[in-house]
Amino acid sequence: MQRNTFQKIHEHIEKSSLTLEEKREFTEVFAQTKEEALRPVLKLIESDGAWVEKLYQNYVQKKEAVVTGNMDAWSDAIEKEREEIEK
Repeated sequence: MQRNTFQKIHEHIEKSSLTLEEKREFTEVFAQTKEEALRPVLKLIESDGAWVEKLYQNYVQKKEAVVTGNMDAWSDAIEKEREEIEK
């Protein structure tokens, strides 16, 4: 059976060191994402499994920035993400 991109990302998330709650929350983020947008994420995660935790931490930072309305925190999260990807 051919697994779609979301299912493959989900498998990587399940194998990660995130807690059960974090895995469920992070999987939900990708469950609502279009297939085309998931492909680069899967490629990144397949290149290095540590990206699951890095992406999750970045997601948490962005979520907190949105909840608090702190645009400086949002900018910091985006900058950190850019630096990680450029490494």
